[in-house]
Amino acid sequence: MSESTSINYRYVFWGIYARSKRFFTTLGRDFANFIIRNPQYFLCSIIYFFIASFLMGGVFVSFFIALLSYVISLFIAFTPLGEKILRFFEHVRKIETKREKEYLLPLFEEVYTYAKQRNPELKNVQLCIIDKITVNAHALGKRTIAVTKGAIEAFSPEELKAIMAHEIAHIVHGDTMARLYISVGNGLFTAFVLVSQAFIFLAELIEKIASKKKTSFSVAWVFIMIIKLLFLLILFVVQFLMKFVMSLSNRRSEFRADRYAYELGYGEQLVEAFYLMEKIQLGDNSSRVLPSLERL
Repeated sequence: MSESTSINYRYVFWGIYARSKRFFTTLGRDFANFIIRNPQYFLCSIIYFFIASFLMGGVFVSFFIALLSYVISLFIAFTPLGEKILRFFEHVRKIETKREKEYLLPLFEEVYTYAKQRNPELKNVQLCIIDKITVNAHALGKRTIAVTKGAIEAFSPEELKAIMAHEIAHIVHGDTMARLYISVGNGLFTAFVLVSQAFIFLAELIEKIASKKKTSFSVAWVFIMIIKLLFLLILFVVQFLMKFVMSLSNRRSEFRADRYAYELGYGEQLVEAFYLMEKIQLGDNSSRVLPSLERL
């Protein structure tokens, strides 16, 4: 092997090492920041994890398997794969048509340029489409802004820019991390626990039937199954509580995102967009509610 080839391999190795280090450092920082800002989720997750480990057997091996599967689930949630999973379930697609590219991308690029001047850490945020007629927009994960077809048709270009600024703010402030954590991380872990429980139950049932003993289906076995079902129910309750906590914190994050859009220069347009959205959602009842908004 020549010296030049050896040097090339060394560069490749250090390149891979540097990229891996940067990837895991960013991942760890994002997760740590999320936990520091949202300790309530961490508390719920501890309860969630111990219930799951009990359901999987309650011994050291089941504890270790549950811990490993939970770490893997949370790891996936905070990687680009987690965001792709969220995009899939939200029916988000990339901008494809010529009209979408010519009309939406210039609007987004203007807002994104201002946002990057204010927050240079913003990287690779992408505008996407949701093919629904409802008038709405979402920030997903760490890099996705999605607007619905209904929003594109309903809002003026200036209003769309204000909505985009509002959604970018959610990414800047890390508001979207909670959904990755709950829906993807805990969602994958819950699916793993349910599948494990199904296999354990089937294995025990087959063993009971194969043993051909009258005492196989004892009162103790039935009691343990009932307890496991109760803990399974508690698992879903804890998952629901985490979503409830997320909804409670949404109000604060929405006000913060409104302020961010205002500071970027889209305050008036954002008010007009919210006014229109409220009118569309209220429908025939809008005449009773909207006059109060006009006086603001």
